Amino acid sequence: MNKVSSYNHQTHKKQTLIQITDTHLMADPNAVFLGHSPEQTFHAVMQDIQQRYPDANALLHTGDLAQESVESTYQRYQDYVASTRYPCFQIPGNHDNLELFPFSTALPQPGVIDLDPWAVILLNSAVKNHIDGFIQSEQLYLLEQQLMQLEDKFVVIACHHHPIDMYSQWIDQHKLKNALELKKILQRFNNIKVVLCGHVHQDSVNMWNQIAFFSTPSTCVQFKPRQQEFTLDQIAPGYRCLSLNPDGSFTTQVHRIDYELPTIDPTICGY
Repeated sequence: MNKVSSYNHQTHKKQTLIQITDTHLMADPNAVFLGHSPEQTFHAVMQDIQQRYPDANALLHTGDLAQESVESTYQRYQDYVASTRYPCFQIPGNHDNLELFPFSTALPQPGVIDLDPWAVILLNSAVKNHIDGFIQSEQLYLLEQQLMQLEDKFVVIACHHHPIDMYSQWIDQHKLKNALELKKILQRFNNIKVVLCGHVHQDSVNMWNQIAFFSTPSTCVQFKPRQQEFTLDQIAPGYRCLSLNPDGSFTTQVHRIDYELPTIDPTICGY
């Protein structure tokens, strides 16, 4: 099952960015999380990516890599993605251990993926012992400096926490708390095209200031949109592909894997 959002009608040579998110890997690869096997669904998503996009230019994980955030979980993930030969990058989520997380660039400096003429800027919104997100002021300052250096590029921004409401009260209380400060920086630059996030375990599209904000399905369990209380969704895991064109236009497509969904336990009220 695929969902497509198209933002151009041209067929130029492009860069392909794959976003996966919220794998919630366990210490034991055979363990179950909310009725799903995170390891199994992660591998199934990766196999689908490799079949559809063998020549993708970068693979980006937007956080909650681990549910059980121990060193062996991160090492197993790194070993797996290294075997795919994609250039791989990752940013942490609220379930990740910031001391063990395999950052692409040392904090507080934002990471940058060069997909010329595009650049993908990686922000850390995870705060130790907090579910909600916050981008530290030093990182916001460095982001602004980075954007000034990249004014000749088209830019994608990525962070774990959603900066735009999902209209689900239970998850919106755990959004990016200083989204306003981030937006004040973004609105100063007209070359920012996309903001990517994870955290909400669902596909969404929002436009603000001519910037497209996308959230992306988890590779594991999904959350039902527009719910006041925690509610799981009976829909397959997935990922997002962004096709980035040299003229600054892009297309995006969400793919969901062919997966036999477990029966939802109605007694589950959180995780």
